[in-house]
Amino acid sequence: MRANQGGFWGTFLVTLVALMIAVGFGELYSLVISSLKVSPWIGVILAHACISVILYVMSQAVRSALKLSGTSYFSWIPSVGIVVGAFSLTFLTSQTGPSYAVQGSNELVYIVATLTVIPVFEEIVFRAGVTPILSRLAGPVWSVWFSALIFSVAHTHPTWERVVGFKAGFMLGPFLLGICCDMIVRRWGKLWPAIAFHSSCNATVYIFSTFNPAWLAKLGVLYM
Repeated sequence: MRANQGGFWGTFLVTLVALMIAVGFGELYSLVISSLKVSPWIGVILAHACISVILYVMSQAVRSALKLSGTSYFSWIPSVGIVVGAFSLTFLTSQTGPSYAVQGSNELVYIVATLTVIPVFEEIVFRAGVTPILSRLAGPVWSVWFSALIFSVAHTHPTWERVVGFKAGFMLGPFLLGICCDMIVRRWGKLWPAIAFHSSCNATVYIFSTFNPAWLAKLGVLYM
């Protein structure tokens, strides 16, 4: 039963499934973090890495989507546009605020991770994993919305305890990013352009904070 075909009960079913998936991610994150005694962001990376490997091994569709061959040159335009736009805003407007400086090797590792492995694993997990699952229940349009919603909520560590305690919730930036990446994958059928777009969006944080921190305040609602 699809949400756009089953009325109230179809929508309720997909919403329930989306909630279960989100909570499942939150519980998995907690399990990895507590078991391995690692930082939250490292635990999330490891959890996504495990899921990504499983999806890659089990799904021919995922392996095909990760092939660069046949990727349209036009598919890279969104990611290039984000970086060019960020630099344009930075240098074509008045520059105010203290410049960002990396504090220690751990922070440098985190920055590198947000630009490389985090976009790779998250795009495989959510765009190649979650969206296709939801598509069977909600159809192609609503599956994008629900997948982006799960992606957004997952950034707030949605364990069951946090959900019932109203400590996990919606984040606009990841939600919009999820929709954009899903649309890129749907348009060109490849994951790497979405990964590049994801990485470019993450890079804007460091572009603004390094060259024109005022834009971080103006666009703060889009960042975590």
